[in-house]
Amino acid sequence: MKRRTVALALAVVMGAATLAGCSSDNKKAANSSNAPANTSTPATVDDAGKVNGLMYKEGLPLVDAGGYKFSIFADDSSSTGEFYMLNEFKKQTNVEVDLRIFPYETAKERLNLDLNSGDYADVIGGWTLSDSMILTYGVKQQVFIPLEDLIKEYAPNISAILDLPGVREQMTAPDGHIYTIPYVTGDTSVNYTPYINSKWLENVGMSIPKTTDEFEAVLKAFKDKDANGNGDPNDEVPFSADPNNKHIEAMAGWFGMPMDKFGLSVADGKVVYGGASDKYREFLKWFAGLYKQGLIDIELYTQDKSTWEGKGNKDLYGVSIAYGSKEFSGYTGKDKGDYDVLPVLNTDKGGIWLRDTNGFSVFKTQAVISNNAKNPEVIIRWFDNAFALENGIGTSRGPVGVVTFKDGDQYRSIDTATLPKDEQEKVSWSNLWPQSLPKYLPAGFKFIEENPGYVEKDVLQKDYEPYLTKEIVPSPWIGLDDVDRYSDISTALQDYFDQQQALFVTGQKDVNNDAQWQDYVKGLHSLGLDDWMKIRSIDTIAK
Repeated sequence: MKRRTVALALAVVMGAATLAGCSSDNKKAANSSNAPANTSTPATVDDAGKVNGLMYKEGLPLVDAGGYKFSIFADDSSSTGEFYMLNEFKKQTNVEVDLRIFPYETAKERLNLDLNSGDYADVIGGWTLSDSMILTYGVKQQVFIPLEDLIKEYAPNISAILDLPGVREQMTAPDGHIYTIPYVTGDTSVNYTPYINSKWLENVGMSIPKTTDEFEAVLKAFKDKDANGNGDPNDEVPFSADPNNKHIEAMAGWFGMPMDKFGLSVADGKVVYGGASDKYREFLKWFAGLYKQGLIDIELYTQDKSTWEGKGNKDLYGVSIAYGSKEFSGYTGKDKGDYDVLPVLNTDKGGIWLRDTNGFSVFKTQAVISNNAKNPEVIIRWFDNAFALENGIGTSRGPVGVVTFKDGDQYRSIDTATLPKDEQEKVSWSNLWPQSLPKYLPAGFKFIEENPGYVEKDVLQKDYEPYLTKEIVPSPWIGLDDVDRYSDISTALQDYFDQQQALFVTGQKDVNNDAQWQDYVKGLHSLGLDDWMKIRSIDTIAK
């Protein structure tokens, strides 16, 4: 999943810009004896085929048993704390990994502490990284080391990924270096969307809504009619959202202004700022009205992920925004669960949704090697081995010989429910591999499904495609001269945008009050909106 999301998502641009300030200790560490070796200097290879007396240049294992260990910092989660493929890679490579894993909610703060103390991991990965961090800690301070020479020399699988159309260009920082290991994945055009409880709809005698008026009527029915049928008419939560990926502003697309989390949209083929637009305000008026009626989760802006998931597992949600309904419903089966994709609303009046990808995603800030790493060539070969086809199958679907099996020129995937119960958890998706770290399967790779199930994302793709923007909001690198200013503004704008949205929705500020709305807009400009847009080459604030 992208928290991934995919998906994550899919799309993580400047979320950790608060880390841009580096302590004197950290700056000192960047220039200490731990500074990266000159990767252009030819390595020595002895008669045993070992690079610098440690790593075998070709084949497996990479090192002799007990010969090398490195640490990885990542944000992720697993029900067991163990990852099946990490154990497999240890068997294959003889390399030991010290995995330092933290929930996303606390990972940013922990990484900040680590970077400022100088006691950071050899590899830093996950959704906590951002463009501004690469530019600050890579280009400027050399805490993150350039990787292109190591990749060229030791990583044929990674090199092939970089040679895919457009990937090397996206991975290359403004100084011409590549600081991160690519994470390239086939993807749906849309990541986070609302899902609606079809069982609840049946219980209240209603059908899937097509307009915001119908949607509001459905939420009222969910609230008033004991929609989950447990005998308690007061425990239903008509609407909620993933705390880490709320995407509330995305629903402004139902009013004609679909936006990403920064308030950016696409109109008439160009990127515009929509966070101060009349259409966004119109959406907020409607959504705040839902909140006032008790139709929105009162913890929408305060709950953590475990709380959100816990309520979903108790069948308390009528609608929730998520990467997929299994994220919060607790359903683990292969067939369709209780939730349907909520379609784009108001399409008869120009309702539209923001396109997230063009069918594949390139996550350019997913894993770096720090200057604390000794013999980084071993780490590069370790990741390159993880990108080999059958290992990519293992990290994405399940280990070959256990969940997936070679079948001629293809691979067959079994239903994990047929495995013994103690094995099912070990090879569940979240326990295969830290999914916030890079992995790879070729685009269009298909498994022969032994027992094909309902594919929710395929339904989403089909339903949403006619109502998506033609373009995506690009994620450009920021020039070196602008990175500090941009980072500071981005953090301030993002925090302010989120804070003000919460205040308007919950009624602490009145979105219908013109003076209060103008104060909000003035606040955007006072924080540097105009400079921020100029740096990103955006010249239009949508009205």
